[in-house]
Amino acid sequence: MRTLPTFLQDRRLLWPGYILVMCLLSALFFGSLKDHLLDVHDHETFQDNIAIGEDFSFFFSPEKQQPTGRPAADLVKYVAYEIGGNDPGFFHLLVAAVHTVAALLLACLCWRLGMGPRLSLAGGLLFLVNVAHFQAVHHISALDYPLALALGLGALHCYVSWMSTRRWGWLLAFHLASVISIAALAVMVFLWPFCLYLSWSRGEGLKTAVRPLLPLLALMAVALVLIVAITPGETNAGRAIGHYLERGAAGNLRSMGEVLLWFSSRLLTTAHWLLVPLYELQPWELYAGAGVLTGLAVLVYGKGSPGSIWSLWVLLSLLPFVPLADAEAILNRASGPSRYLYLATAGTSLLLAWGLEEVSRRLLSWGRYLYGVLLASILLSSYHYLKEAEAVSLFASGRNYITRGDVDTGVEQLKRAINQGRDAIDLEDAYERFFYMGMGKEGHEAILDEALAAFPNSLAMNAFKLAHDSMKPDSLLSSRARKQLEVLKGQDAQASIEVGWGKRIVLNDKDMIQATRRWLAGVFHNTGHNLGTGSATLEDLDRAILAYRRALEFDPDRTATYENLVNALASAGRETEAVQAALEAVERNPEATGGLLISASLGLLASGRAEEAIVHCHRALRNGSATEAQSEAVFEIYAGILKGDYGEVSISACTRMGMDLLDGGRGEDAAQAFRQALDRDAANSQAHFGLALALLAQGQVEEAGRLHAEGVERFGRAGARESGAVEGLRSLIARGIEVEAAQEILATNWPEQ
Repeated sequence: MRTLPTFLQDRRLLWPGYILVMCLLSALFFGSLKDHLLDVHDHETFQDNIAIGEDFSFFFSPEKQQPTGRPAADLVKYVAYEIGGNDPGFFHLLVAAVHTVAALLLACLCWRLGMGPRLSLAGGLLFLVNVAHFQAVHHISALDYPLALALGLGALHCYVSWMSTRRWGWLLAFHLASVISIAALAVMVFLWPFCLYLSWSRGEGLKTAVRPLLPLLALMAVALVLIVAITPGETNAGRAIGHYLERGAAGNLRSMGEVLLWFSSRLLTTAHWLLVPLYELQPWELYAGAGVLTGLAVLVYGKGSPGSIWSLWVLLSLLPFVPLADAEAILNRASGPSRYLYLATAGTSLLLAWGLEEVSRRLLSWGRYLYGVLLASILLSSYHYLKEAEAVSLFASGRNYITRGDVDTGVEQLKRAINQGRDAIDLEDAYERFFYMGMGKEGHEAILDEALAAFPNSLAMNAFKLAHDSMKPDSLLSSRARKQLEVLKGQDAQASIEVGWGKRIVLNDKDMIQATRRWLAGVFHNTGHNLGTGSATLEDLDRAILAYRRALEFDPDRTATYENLVNALASAGRETEAVQAALEAVERNPEATGGLLISASLGLLASGRAEEAIVHCHRALRNGSATEAQSEAVFEIYAGILKGDYGEVSISACTRMGMDLLDGGRGEDAAQAFRQALDRDAANSQAHFGLALALLAQGQVEEAGRLHAEGVERFGRAGARESGAVEGLRSLIARGIEVEAAQEILATNWPEQ
């Protein structure tokens, strides 16, 4: 094997220089991660860090938002939080730093296994910049992978020291480091058979090789049992196992075989380049995976060679993931199976370095030049594609933020992804998400032109363009766009939309037309939201109102759109229109929200229709949609009605207001409402007992007891029960209001209760 120049063979110069180069390359390749934000599970991890900081016992709590089954990794994340807080940039750089340490340990291990300095150093370098495993470096919650590998490589260093010195301290350190690595990522159990192979490849008999490793089997079993015992909730691995148990043996074997072939192919097709879309499984990839597996199997037979050792590493590190991964689920991820390849790429990187070494050796004098050219080309390729892969991470982050309701951040992340690496992401999907959530935001028009140029026949892109043009002040352009959109409002089974000169998109399915209408309603709704939030100008509010009205043209049952429309109209000073929109909403939707119902009530009061206003206020309180502030607004409306500000209302309306006020803790106002009802109808049993309950809630125990007794005598026990007396007393008891007095009244008047 080739060696390094003489002056670099002194480790006192070599290793500090190598470490410096690796750190500089890491900063170059991964330094930009400091500007990345959070991906799926990262929010939960950060919240758990805060909770653990307040009470460390929460580390073992079943209430953790992100149960992982990886206590060692969780502990490291918490310690990092204590050092740098929940700063995404700090955590991203931490993951990159741990990955760099793992790459250095890998190079050192290869050297110690006698594989030559150039192969070792190049292998560590190639692992550092490998593209296939980028998600394990880009994703905060995937810190578990580089951390587990670094710990596992540390354990292997201890095992190599044991093999050369036979000192028991090294073996003990190996067992301890192995168990900790398993506590960071359970699949590190593959270290056991790998170590067995290392001993066997050095000429040890099977019994001799197994004997020092037997204690580790017991330790691993205990560690796995303890990990399961202290892990709250259901982990991804647990869900995957449950999914496999639901399927038959034949289906499981086929699925696992496809996953293994797919993963194997990605070790080659995405090694230092991106030859395939990460989010798709091409049929030919399974054949490529079969070729990779065949090659690895052949190399394993070369006992003790770098090819055999690291081919076995690849196979052993891939296999544990196979039953824990579902190809269909992985395809929903923008990054594909990237993080599952992290451990295996340590082996493939060294195999590539070994291959370069062999090529260089066989070409003699020309070999060193070709070696340098190939290595430099791989580094340049890796830099280019790792930067493109950042777009995939940004895209995944954007989807995550949008799902969580932080649309502004999510849309900005999608915009960054589109600008960063158009070829690495599902560009059409990214455009669709960007425009669906981001129409109306600054700068979207120029990106819309880019999207149409990239996907001129896309229904979504052309619909976005029509929606955008329909909002323009240019009457000719907006008129044409509206005319095309009108086609979709019909109930026909077919629609034809003109999207350019002589160019049409035909929809032949009625369900698709209806789905497109709902989708357009969402686009217009989000456009209105983006225009009408924050410090919107009057011009923006007017455009937002127009967008909301367009949304309702396509889906008139969107309650959220009505609510936003009412708020926008009110903010623009168009109160009459706001009331009319609220009334229209509550008439169309029996489940209208508290805000709409209250807005409608205010409009009804202003037009002298207090009875109807009370009905809508009652609905707002009873359907559970009213916020605390909205409930207070209802009670203020009731107070004005009881004062006579809106004229006299019916006895039943007074009684209804009294019950609502009583349930809302407004005992004094409730008593006033019940008295007004009783003043006009002393035989109103519901108002009678309602007044008794209101007085009891205010602490007037004797008067409440007297009214209950009179009511029972007058209306009978059954009549009193039907009037809500018993239920009302139980409600006060449940809420902790005058409990003893309420219990005594119950025992006196309804002893059977």
